[in-house]
Amino acid sequence: MKRFKTAVALVAVVAIGGLGFIYSGVYPMSADDAHSKPVYWALETLRERSIAARTRDIEVPPLDDPQMLLTGGADYNDMCAGCHLKPGKTSSEMSAGLYPQPPNLALGIEGHAGHEGGHGDVNTSAARRFWIIKHGIKASGMAAFGPTHDDARIWAMVAFLQKLPTLDPVQYQILTARAEGEMQGMDHESDAPQAAASEVSARDSKSDVHDGMKMTQPHTAAAASTPEQVMAAFQAAMKSGDAALVKRWLAPEVLIYEGGAAERSRNEYAAHHLGADMAFLKQSRVEIIKQSSGGGDDAAWVTTESRIRGESSKGKPIDVASTETALLKKTAEGWRIVHLHWSSQDFKAVP
Repeated sequence: MKRFKTAVALVAVVAIGGLGFIYSGVYPMSADDAHSKPVYWALETLRERSIAARTRDIEVPPLDDPQMLLTGGADYNDMCAGCHLKPGKTSSEMSAGLYPQPPNLALGIEGHAGHEGGHGDVNTSAARRFWIIKHGIKASGMAAFGPTHDDARIWAMVAFLQKLPTLDPVQYQILTARAEGEMQGMDHESDAPQAAASEVSARDSKSDVHDGMKMTQPHTAAAASTPEQVMAAFQAAMKSGDAALVKRWLAPEVLIYEGGAAERSRNEYAAHHLGADMAFLKQSRVEIIKQSSGGGDDAAWVTTESRIRGESSKGKPIDVASTETALLKKTAEGWRIVHLHWSSQDFKAVP
C-alpha cells in the first residue's frame, strides 16, 4: 500500500509539474527558435510512426503516365513550390521563415535525408507522399489538400515529385506552366518565363520570337493545344530524358531525317536514336535563337534555329548551330508531329 501511495504521489507531482511548465510560458514557441534535441526527436518520431501506421495499406497506382506528370507539375507549381522550392531555387520568403524547414523537393533524396531518407522502397515513399499531401501534418505548415483535390490529382503530384529532381529550371518551367485561363489554387512565384526564354520559346501562330522575349505559357497535356505548344512540350521532354513523353507527341508514322539517315516510324526512332539524342540534350545547353510557325487548321509547320553547346559521346566539346523543321497534323488526340528534319554545323561557321 505504501508503494502504491508513493507511486500515486509521484504521478501527481509529475502532472502538476508538467501543468506548471505548460502554463508558465517558459518554453519558446517562436518559429525562429529551434526545439531542443529531445523535443525535436520526440516530435519527429511521433510524426514518422504516425505516417507509417497510416500508409501501410495504401495501394500505389502506376505513376508513369505522361498525363500525370504534366497535370501534377502544374499543381505542384501552384501549391507547393513556394515552400518546397523548384530547380534553381535554394530558398523563398515562405520557406526561410518556416520551422521545421520544409524539404527542398527539387533535390534528390540525399539532399533532404532528414525528411525523405529511410522511408523504404519507391512504393513506400510514394504512399507516404500521397498521404502527406492529402492529409497534411499538424503544426508544421503542411496543409491538407484532400478537401480540395481528388485522389487522382494528388497521385499526379506524387508522379511529378518522382521526376522533379531530374529537371533543370527550363524543363521545370515548361512542364509546370498552365495555359492562360487555366490558373487554379494558390498564388505562386512566376519569374520563370523570362528566365526560360533564352532556351525555350512558345509563340503565337505565324510569328517569330527571338531570344530574350517573353514566351507564351506552354502547356499541361490538355493545354498543349497548338503546334507551337506541342513542339515546346516535345523539346522539353527530349531534354528531360522522358522517352514516354517524347513518344506522346510523335505520330506513329513519323518520318525523321537526322545525320543523312531516315527513321520511318515512332517505334524505329525509339529503338535507335532516341536514347542517344536525349542523353546528348540532357547534358547540353540549348539556346533558341529564332522560331517561326504557320499552317492551317489540320496541318502546320514549326521551324527552330538554335545554338547547342555540350559534349560528344567521346567527351569532346561541341558548339553547333542547329536547325529543326517540324511538320504537324491535327489528329483525334490533338496535334502530333509527323515529320522532323534536324541538321547542324559548327557554330563558328554560321555567316
